[in-house]
Amino acid sequence: MMPASGKRPLGDRLVKLTATFFGIGLSGWAPGTLGSVAGILIAWFAGPAAPALLILFITLGFMIAKPATRVLNSGDPSSFVLDEVCGMMLTLTFVPKNCYLFGAGFILFRFFDILKPWPISLIQKSKRPTAILWDDLAAGLFANLLIQLYLFFKL
Repeated sequence: MMPASGKRPLGDRLVKLTATFFGIGLSGWAPGTLGSVAGILIAWFAGPAAPALLILFITLGFMIAKPATRVLNSGDPSSFVLDEVCGMMLTLTFVPKNCYLFGAGFILFRFFDILKPWPISLIQKSKRPTAILWDDLAAGLFANLLIQLYLFFKL
């Protein structure tokens, strides 16, 4: 419920800021793709700190998932892009810093995130607010596993 002043409470504004990853999710053009690009940039420039940031972002995502559905007025709001940031960063965890590998990671993650093959589709059907994050983490895990298999076998 919004106060008489018309302004959202600070908590709601922080949830919206975090869920939209500083407003990226409010873009009228491909917010999920832009959230994924943010994840790539963080993974690229954060270097060894990237896994710690990923853990922080995942923790924040789970903490705000439920209030974000209220603040953003949807069970799975497209403006909630912190999940794409986390999924993309998970895709690139322990992947050598290489433009081709990061590009492949982007394509693989977006493939799994958009098409949601089984079992990601099962997660997507869940009514739990945390499913917003879980399906992107699963997509990131699958993408990462494919890259790791490539690196192991040098296909």
